[in-house]
Amino acid sequence: MSTYLQLCQDMSRDIGIPGTGPSSVTASDLSEEELAVVRYIKNADLDIQRRWFNWNYLWSEANIAPSIGVSTLTSPADLGNWKLDSIVFSKATDDYQQLDFMDWEQYRLEYKLGVIDSGTPEVFSIKPDNVIDVWPTPDSTTTISTEYYRVPTELAADSDISSIPPRFHNMIIARAKIYYGENEDAPEILSGALASFEDLLDKLEADQLPGQKNRRFSKVQDLFNYTVRPE
Repeated sequence: MSTYLQLCQDMSRDIGIPGTGPSSVTASDLSEEELAVVRYIKNADLDIQRRWFNWNYLWSEANIAPSIGVSTLTSPADLGNWKLDSIVFSKATDDYQQLDFMDWEQYRLEYKLGVIDSGTPEVFSIKPDNVIDVWPTPDSTTTISTEYYRVPTELAADSDISSIPPRFHNMIIARAKIYYGENEDAPEILSGALASFEDLLDKLEADQLPGQKNRRFSKVQDLFNYTVRPE
């Protein structure tokens, strides 16, 4: 596991910057090359995290208490995207109700015009602003449980650690070296970084995307949870 500062220092050594690299990612006396490394590492981490919305490592849960008479639910502060098959009313009781998803345009026509019923929610949709709307309008504050994918978090302080699983942190450096090779006209660094990054990205996708893990096993372990990803 590497901190933001350690990633920057490791990259600095790899590309031949004299010394031990940045003393701090926020230091005021960094050289132009060190400032570039700090920037490249931050951008590389975000680039990888933003590649897929449903990385397993961005998965999270929330329990939301609806307001009586209000059809919309309060979104988690770190919401990126909802997991649409996981919205459940009163999940912890025998009376739980899994809500059915409906596309917003159809939902709006069927459930948002005229007098709107109130009661136990049965159907939901995602409004264009990424807010959940449920029907019927809740008539109690009984909890609605959800699963969702968090928005990526930027590295900022020396001790910050990327959300990417630690065993794949080297790919952040590989991606950052691609930036460096392209911007600093360093083809020898660029070619090696591209090969390393593509290999590590394939491994990360197999490990952290739903239905992809069997890509990196010599024998498929679970035929019922196996998705072929076209090249």
